[in-house]
Amino acid sequence: MLTQSYTIYTDSACDISKEILDSWGVRYKSLSFRFDHLDKEFLNDDMQSGEFYQLMREGHVAKTSAVNAQTFREGFEEELKAGRDVLYLGFSTGLSTTYNDGELAARELQEQYPERKLLTVDTLAASAGEGLLVYLAVQKQKEGATIEEVARFVEDIRLHLCHWFTVEDLVYLKRGGRVSAAVALIGGML
Repeated sequence: MLTQSYTIYTDSACDISKEILDSWGVRYKSLSFRFDHLDKEFLNDDMQSGEFYQLMREGHVAKTSAVNAQTFREGFEEELKAGRDVLYLGFSTGLSTTYNDGELAARELQEQYPERKLLTVDTLAASAGEGLLVYLAVQKQKEGATIEEVARFVEDIRLHLCHWFTVEDLVYLKRGGRVSAAVALIGGML
């Protein structure tokens, strides 16, 4: 197997633990959130999911924030300075501005590092769907695929995956602006 001189990068919306991403050699940046009653911003890794969901069940509102371009720029540049190209597989643009900030950072760094490759792919997915695409990209990389081949592979398969998810209560989707109050009310009655 050839040693690849590129790093696959993602964000915490892929819902894969830091330990697993580390074992795959995948770098990532974490989205953040803030609860209405706590005067502190948390990264996704800062709180256990059980505690997070318990606060939600108690009626507290969590507001999420995308990873900003500066955070991506710092992470990507670390790889570039080490002589590695970067392939960023990002959280769906339909749900967050995280991917756009990663793409912006890549474009800006491309000017500074014209000899390096910085490719970005909008996975059009989140959670396990995004995680599956990251996993499949890692498998392709292990098989010896180039950065361009892996990017093209993810772009080709992203629309051929079905992502299913459930929520305990539509109120969370309403709070996050994902569904209207009417949809949440009618869905809740059903």
